[in-house]
Amino acid sequence: MNSNKLLLLLLIVLLSVSYSLAVVVAQQGGNIPNAVTSNNRNKKDLQAAAEELQYSSIFRNGAGTIANEGTVRIDMQGVFTQNGQRWHNLQGQINGIKNKPSTIAHVQVAENAMTDNKAQQTQLTNIVIGAMMDSFNSGRSYSVLDNGGRAGL
Repeated sequence: MNSNKLLLLLLIVLLSVSYSLAVVVAQQGGNIPNAVTSNNRNKKDLQAAAEELQYSSIFRNGAGTIANEGTVRIDMQGVFTQNGQRWHNLQGQINGIKNKPSTIAHVQVAENAMTDNKAQQTQLTNIVIGAMMDSFNSGRSYSVLDNGGRAGL
């Protein structure tokens, strides 16, 4: 086998291994900024609102409500850049609170987790839903990202 074919084969194997090692994960961070006390009704409504989340709404660029159920809504607060990575800032908030904090859950989702694969989009959405509920239960923010450092799944 000539060296070019061997090099190409090695490159294909390395790419396959790196692809299989890249995993979307939810990582716990610090306390939720401006968190407020909530109750079991808020938890139930947050779960229902989180289950309404769609992949496309997680990665939309405009701020606004992306899910709403009973006492709770999930807002996409906007996009920010940190250490060269773009993040989508999702917050579970109690409805009806004006001009003061209302956040009960916080998840930021890195654009490096974006994908065109429908099955992986479903997986990522489920990870975001789980992170939203983990955030509520722990009082901590969560980051969802592709830990393989690739641009997409």
